[in-house]
Amino acid sequence: MGILNNLMGAVFSSWQGLLDSGNIPDTMTAWLKPLMDVLSIVLWVVLALVGSAGSIYAVYVGIKMARADSAEAREENKKRMINIIVTVIVVIVLIIFFNVFLPMIIGAFVDEGGNWKDPSKKESIDTIIKTAKILLRVA
Repeated sequence: MGILNNLMGAVFSSWQGLLDSGNIPDTMTAWLKPLMDVLSIVLWVVLALVGSAGSIYAVYVGIKMARADSAEAREENKKRMINIIVTVIVVIVLIIFFNVFLPMIIGAFVDEGGNWKDPSKKESIDTIIKTAKILLRVA
């Protein structure tokens, strides 16, 4: 996290931190703060439900795969198991992206006055490049 602070200045790891920073205009935070509070909680609950439901279903399919009588049934259950794992991973990554990384990205493009940084200025282009490098892990 120290590297992120050095590269982008103030880094916000939650919607609450971004909205409380004063970088977002008051006209937006009046309706955005209650919405993001509820949405963030809902997304974390969905994350827990998807993880637990996916693991329970994966165990069920694993048992079906172990008890299968034919090779064809085993292959079908193997395909289901792969689909379950991929689906659960994608949902978890998306929820974490929207709850953690999206506030960081938005915070990198908003200045102290609550205005979007001018993309034609050199500092904004540098911020875009640094943010892309962090997200792609090439820095």
